[in-house]
Amino acid sequence: MIAAGVMMGMQVANAYFASEVTKKASKVNREIAEMNAQFAELDAYDAKLEGETQKAKYQSIVDKTLSEQQAALTSAGVDVTFGSAAEIQKETRFISELNMMEIDKRAEEQALGYRQEARGIRLQSFLGGIQASNRASSIMRQGLTSAAKTGVSGYGKWQSQRIDDMEAKDF
Repeated sequence: MIAAGVMMGMQVANAYFASEVTKKASKVNREIAEMNAQFAELDAYDAKLEGETQKAKYQSIVDKTLSEQQAALTSAGVDVTFGSAAEIQKETRFISELNMMEIDKRAEEQALGYRQEARGIRLQSFLGGIQASNRASSIMRQGLTSAAKTGVSGYGKWQSQRIDDMEAKDF
């Protein structure tokens, strides 16, 4: 009976420690996932920042182009505030605005992809935590079930031995 009790204790202890290891591993995995999600969010911020940098560079090219157009037209004696010369400048500004919107759109799409990645990482981490919790509970239940079976088996053997001992005394 003592051996069965020791065995039961070991089974419960093993289940407990295995359950705790599963929980701690899950916690570490959640922390790593959160760090990865934060990196993805930083990438989203960087994508937006890069978009703004590209827009600023493009704006300087547009400004230079407009200035060169004005200089060329003015040196030819054309009034840049009137007629086709003004239309050329207006068209240049319009096209540059479309291009700026395209730069914004690409940067926003890239940032959105990174933000979606961060949400996906967090969701997977959450689901992994649930699975780990279920695994830990299952390990503990299996350990307790094994310990109970050992206890019942040990008790049965002990009872059987007692009966055998009692019968032996009757002779």
